[in-house]
Amino acid sequence: MFSFTKQEKLVLVLFIAVVFSGAALQLAFKKYPFLTDIVNVIDSDKIYPKVDINKATAQELVVVPYIGEYTANNIVEYRRKNGPFKSLEQIKNVKGIRDKNYLHFSKYLFIK
Repeated sequence: MFSFTKQEKLVLVLFIAVVFSGAALQLAFKKYPFLTDIVNVIDSDKIYPKVDINKATAQELVVVPYIGEYTANNIVEYRRKNGPFKSLEQIKNVKGIRDKNYLHFSKYLFIK
């Protein structure tokens, strides 16, 4: 019925392997959502590790895209006065952080 050359068979096998690998990864990320916290966020050809906002210093927060020195210092000061953050949304209470800013940098932060 179908007659494939050796090279065509190899390409077909590799294609099927890639499709199944992608499906397996997608299933793993759905079944184990914590895996997304382990994976670094890739943006603009740079890799940014996720930062725990309850443990990070101002210097570590400045590395996060869209967080400058002023905001990083405000986050650390807010945490010092009010205790650890209980949710990422709570960071919106920090002076100088607006919803738009939060949407930009929240994907780089987590709470452990």
